[in-house]
Parts: sequence; C-alpha cells; structure tokens
Amino acid sequence: MQYVSTRGGVGTADFEGALFSGYAADGGLFMPQRIPVLEGDTLRRWSRLSYRELVKELCSLFIPAALIPPSTLNGTSGDTGSSAIESVRGQKNIDIFVLLPKGLCTQIQELQMTTVIEDNVHVFAARGNSDEIDEPIKELFADVDFARKHNLMSLNSVNWSRIMVQIAHHFYAYFQCAPSLDTTPLPVVEIVVPTGGGGNITAGCIAQKMGLPIRLVAVVNSNDIVHRTVQHGDFSLSQSVKVTLASAMDIQEPYNVERILWLLSGSDSRLTQALMERFSVSKSLRLPQDLHRKLSETLRSCSASDEDIVGAMRRCWEENLYLLCPHSAVAAHYHYCQPDGTPRCCLAPASAAKFPEAVLRAGLAPQPPPAIRALTAMESRSTPLERDQDWAQVLRERIEAAAERRGTAGQGVTQS
Repeated sequence: MQYVSTRGGVGTADFEGALFSGYAADGGLFMPQRIPVLEGDTLRRWSRLSYRELVKELCSLFIPAALIPPSTLNGTSGDTGSSAIESVRGQKNIDIFVLLPKGLCTQIQELQMTTVIEDNVHVFAARGNSDEIDEPIKELFADVDFARKHNLMSLNSVNWSRIMVQIAHHFYAYFQCAPSLDTTPLPVVEIVVPTGGGGNITAGCIAQKMGLPIRLVAVVNSNDIVHRTVQHGDFSLSQSVKVTLASAMDIQEPYNVERILWLLSGSDSRLTQALMERFSVSKSLRLPQDLHRKLSETLRSCSASDEDIVGAMRRCWEENLYLLCPHSAVAAHYHYCQPDGTPRCCLAPASAAKFPEAVLRAGLAPQPPPAIRALTAMESRSTPLERDQDWAQVLRERIEAAAERRGTAGQGVTQS
C-alpha cells in the first residue's frame, strides 16, 4: 500500500513515510492510494474476532504485516495529548511537544499532561483555542528541511495512523450492533460520531468505502461548521469559536474534512487543493453542487447545544446509570431525538471523570477514581505561550535544544 497527499503535490510514500510525518510537504494530508473493498464473507469472518484481532486484520490491509506485531502496554487516558505522553514518557530516543489551550480544557485534563515531569516531555500552555494552536504545527511541518532534520511527526488525527486505527472502531461497533449477519444484504447500522477535528468521522467514511454497511451521523456542538457543510455545503468559519461543555470539539477548522472531500471527489487532488487553498485564503467555501450532494448522501448531521448535552447526560444516567462525558452526550442527544428503533451505536470518546463541571451542571455527582483525585497534589510543569509570542519559533528553539541535549538531530514529536 502506498500513500498520497490529498493535494497531489508530492510523490507516493510507503506506510513508514506516512507514519513518521504530519502534514505532507504540499500542505495536504496522507491517504491510502486505494481503499480495499471487503466482501460479505470477510465481514462475517471478522465479526467473530476479538477487538485486538480485528485491529490487526484491518491494519494488515494498510501496512506490511511485519510492522504490526501486537504488544501489551499500560492503558492510556483517552485524550490525545495525555495518551501520547503516556506512550513515550521517559524514553531516551524521543521527545514529545504538547500544546494545550490554556483554560479551555478542564483542570483534570491539564493536570494529566502537566504533571508528567520526565525530561523528554515538553508541555506548552497556549493562550489560544484549538484552531490557533494548530497553526504553529502546520508552520513547522511546512518547513520540510526542519521537519526532516528532526524527524517530526504528529500524533493527532493529522497522522494517517490515527485514522487507520479508528476505522476499527466502526467495524467493531457494527459487529456489536448488527441484529444478524446471516442475511443478504447485510443489515445497516447507524453510527453516531461526536465530531470536532473530524478524524473519527473520516474513519467511518473509509469504513463505508471498504464495504461496511453503516450509516454515519456527524454530531457537533455549537461550533457547527461540519453540520453546515453537510446540510448546506457551507464550509465557512463563524465569527468566533464558541466555548462549550464539549471543549475538545470547540473547533472551527476541522482539517479532516479535506480527507473526506478528497475521498468523495474520487481522489481528485487537483480539486481538493483548489478548494482548500480557497478556504485557507477566505475562510469561506461553498462546495461544488455535485460534491455537496455526495457529502449529504454519505453523512447525516446534527448540532447539540450545552443544554442538549446536559439533558442527554441526565437522561442517560436516569435510564442506564451510565455517566456520559459531555462529548459522548453530544452523540447521545442525537439518539434521543430519533426514537425510531434503528440499530444504532453512539461512539463515546472520553471518561466523564475528566469533566466534573459538566457533570455537576447536569445535576449529577462526579465519580473521580483515585488516580484522578491524586493529580491535584502532584507537581506540575508547563511553558506558557502568550499571545505576543511567535509560537512556531518557540517550538523550533525547544526542539533544537532537545536535539542538542541528546547530541543528535533525533526524533521529535509535535502534538496538539
């Protein structure tokens, strides 16, 4: 399997080339050159696999089997930043640079990142929102010589490998929720995806292309650019990012929409490049009619307010004694609005223990485990990034310093 940029300005890359990178050199995102299509018999066979076995089978379609031996690791937290930190903390041959939006995630989320004191972990608390902290990341990857010198890679859903593993979520959810796999054609299951940057909904679109009979719903919070794009073809910024209870979804520039548009346009990199360059300049884009039609046929969408979120959290607790995080509640809100008996799975991306303020607002009692409670007593460390600083330059200097400390231009990891 070879990988190409959604904008077509670079040659093909193998899996390792796509993995150890972030944005492609032309500003696009890596995607597989072709999407494998599975037959019904393969889906029935996969339905009998454990989740771990399913991930291995799926990944083997996109990467050489020799590169995917499973290993047993400690569990991670679920959030991208803290999960990435846990995977590499204390390692001698890799440094990780994490940007968090100061004051726009919960105290617990911040502490899970800032209380890791190992020398190879560099956490930056930026006075900006999620879209703004993506900008210096893009700038560093656009400097191809610098990115290659320091072997930069991204661990959020800019990186293809993140999307690839999320494809397995949709297969596993389908197998858990399909009423029967003994029919032809196979039954359809609706999968509801809380959507911010768009990585998980992109994975669902790829799963559809692979032959999985799912119907996808992208549910957003009050930052509704994806909803407006699906409903009206209007991929345009609002005046400002709204602060909501589902803070990880407070995003106005969902970069994975580029992957979806490339996929639905028949891998038309020239069109994708033209559209994304137009959006980059004007922050406003009206999709071509044919492309909007394909998007609206592929996705349904919905927007949930904060009141919708707390209502879904409260109802889920009352009916199931299950405590939803606010992001999971965005998906549950859609479910509660659709009492039609459709086989449906709502994806739940995080633990409610990290969002005590939202839990209290729903009139429920937070239930933080001991490991979470212990964070408040631990030493914390982070580097502030103020509005008047050149954030990309600060990161450059810290990456250079880390390389000098190791005595090599070794691997740096940039993560937002």
